[in-house]
Amino acid sequence: MILIPVFFGCDTQEDLGIKYELGSNANVKFVEFTLPASNIYLDSLRTDGENRVLVGHYQDPLTGSVTAEGYFQFFYEKGPLPREKSSDDTPNPADTLEVDSVVLILESTGVVPQRGSSFQEFTINELTDTLKTSAIYLSNLKQNIGEEVGSYSNSINVVLDTVFRVKLSDSFSQSLNNRLSDIAGDADQSIFTSSFTNLGLVAGSNSQSIASISLVSDTSRLIVYSSPVNPGIKDTTYLTYFTLVSNSGKNYTFLNRDRSGSAFDGIQEKENYDLQSNQTIIDPLSGLSTAFSLEALDDFFENNRRILINNATLSFEITAEDNRDTLINFMNYLRKEDLSIYGPAIVENAFDNIVMSDNGYLSVEVDPANGTLSDNREEILLRTTLFHQQLYRQYLESDSLVFSGPTSVSSRKVSDLVLLSPSEVTLQRTIFASDGIKLKLFYTEVEE
Repeated sequence: MILIPVFFGCDTQEDLGIKYELGSNANVKFVEFTLPASNIYLDSLRTDGENRVLVGHYQDPLTGSVTAEGYFQFFYEKGPLPREKSSDDTPNPADTLEVDSVVLILESTGVVPQRGSSFQEFTINELTDTLKTSAIYLSNLKQNIGEEVGSYSNSINVVLDTVFRVKLSDSFSQSLNNRLSDIAGDADQSIFTSSFTNLGLVAGSNSQSIASISLVSDTSRLIVYSSPVNPGIKDTTYLTYFTLVSNSGKNYTFLNRDRSGSAFDGIQEKENYDLQSNQTIIDPLSGLSTAFSLEALDDFFENNRRILINNATLSFEITAEDNRDTLINFMNYLRKEDLSIYGPAIVENAFDNIVMSDNGYLSVEVDPANGTLSDNREEILLRTTLFHQQLYRQYLESDSLVFSGPTSVSSRKVSDLVLLSPSEVTLQRTIFASDGIKLKLFYTEVEE
């Protein structure tokens, strides 16, 4: 693809959204680049610690099918326990409550498809292993699934049916009650620091949708319903609540992706992949993203060695679709020479690997450049002025596209940027139009 900078004869500052008039004595100019883009596949990204999990199965006509399993823990929040603590006077107190049932309530904050009705089916299973707080969990790691303790299967209205309520099995309920009784009666154990069997949400074979489950919702809870052992006390029910998140807890989502027969059948990890439509995509659920080239800046910088970049904006023309919500929030990662990215950059070496907002560079605080929707809702805009200023300054020193952040001791080659969502546990996605990624520079020529 041949890229040609196009100069526009705009008359006023409103055309660019900046505080300068073109054609004034300041010798102000504007250039727009159409940046070549391609699709890439990133297999293993982190899905832990986001306080939400996905569950279900969805067949997408563009990207193929995805099956999601969500794994989580639960922790005591409040409510009565089966018996009192042991003491010298009562070394082995008897249970005063017996379990009636245990119910898991899950609130969904989004479903794909996002319109109409669909069928949702999943089971709740015990995990044979314990999730480790200190471990990093990636989307391609599947847990060993144990005994089924509950199930949900129903046709849902994807907008209105946001709460899934599942009664767990009698065997699980009794086992949990026994565990609570042991903790409650032991003077050396604390219910607030005790751990319980970890659970998984496993998609059923008939599932046609994927739900995003909020673990921090006030609705999402595990509730133990119990009643007095004493038969003389009638019509009394006690509720003991368990939250699904904790500072010491862990949760994550496993994603099984199958692109067979889809437009992305054959895509290989990290390699560029082009569709016949020349559209590109950012879809964390499918592990797909967009990489685009900055190499057009090489010739422009070479031929314009006495300019000041006043404003730089990346714009992404988007294609509307019915079944998915638009992903607006994404970051620009600097692509490495082996075509990969440095995934942990948001918490380590961020300035060397992610394009920051202007405020991030000024304050030297991690603040990635983030998207905003244009007024006409047809583009996503990212302000990247100071990043491109630094790229230009270092080009003048090295005659090549290299970049180093404010805390760097060395520079790195820059050719491509990769779009990546801060959260892989999202049902949003965006399709970018063919030739829809633009870099708009507003600059001033400096007189000799």
